Amino acid sequence: MINPTAGKADASVTLLPQIRAAADRAGVTPSVVVTRRAGHAREVAAACAESGEEVRIYACGGDGTLNEILQGAAGHSQVSVGCIPCGSGNDYVRNFGTPSDFLDLDAQLSALSYPADLIRTPQGYGIDIYAAGIDAQVANGIPKWRRVPLCGGTTAYTLSILEAICSSFRHTLRIRTDSEELEGTYMMLAICNAKMYGGGYCAAPYASMDDGLLDVVLLKPVPRLRLAGLLQSYRKGQHLTPDGQVTKPFSPYMTFFRTSSIDIQVLDARPLITTLDGECSPQMNLHAEVARRSIHILLPPKLAQNAPVLQAMGE
Repeated sequence: MINPTAGKADASVTLLPQIRAAADRAGVTPSVVVTRRAGHAREVAAACAESGEEVRIYACGGDGTLNEILQGAAGHSQVSVGCIPCGSGNDYVRNFGTPSDFLDLDAQLSALSYPADLIRTPQGYGIDIYAAGIDAQVANGIPKWRRVPLCGGTTAYTLSILEAICSSFRHTLRIRTDSEELEGTYMMLAICNAKMYGGGYCAAPYASMDDGLLDVVLLKPVPRLRLAGLLQSYRKGQHLTPDGQVTKPFSPYMTFFRTSSIDIQVLDARPLITTLDGECSPQMNLHAEVARRSIHILLPPKLAQNAPVLQAMGE
């Protein structure tokens, strides 16, 4: 399924002949759908899933296109979902390699299928990260910055962050997990099934898509003079150690834990802006839980062998 509005150019123009050539070499005959409207990819994926036939669906677009397909495919073990990145952020594929690694169509048609967890929320499924607070405000601002020449995924995200932190942004939250309850004032949080978001920011450097747990990062308000430097380290995943400890520069502000479910209540009167794999909405109450091995994902063989995010898959 090709989303012609993803990214800066109509991907169908270049992809269609490449798909046909790769399919001929592989000896297969694919069905190609160019989506016509928001929700179209979800409808087609749901129809494929409900048919009961074994099918591989490739999302040719950005994270939003992949997210639509997941909504229709989740819970159907005979459906495997792959991604050919044609969007602006392409955060999903960054969990495994670079976007260029996923643009090899011959490798894609030889992709291996693995079971993976999803994030289940009242707003739908996500495969990457359910973020809230300043992160979601940043996500809302990214499209504006991407229209500026030379502002790609990570640059647009960084500029949107700098714009957001010039405003006063914080919420008082009550947080309940499998084992504890917290209450405090936070400027952002990230509920992570995978590692990457925001055009290349590594929120959860040791997250696994198949461990049955969500990696949760909470950040209290940080002085503006310190925030820019901390964000650079956060982008590189330097806020956590392999054993789940918060590193020293972040320890006054950050809390980290793993849980299979989480509920968050906003205690002030202002809705919390949330973003689920880039899809934004205001919420007063958040719920997220692991949907254990509820999707099968397709990875080119070279990447599947070496992806630490798949450390538990195939057992």
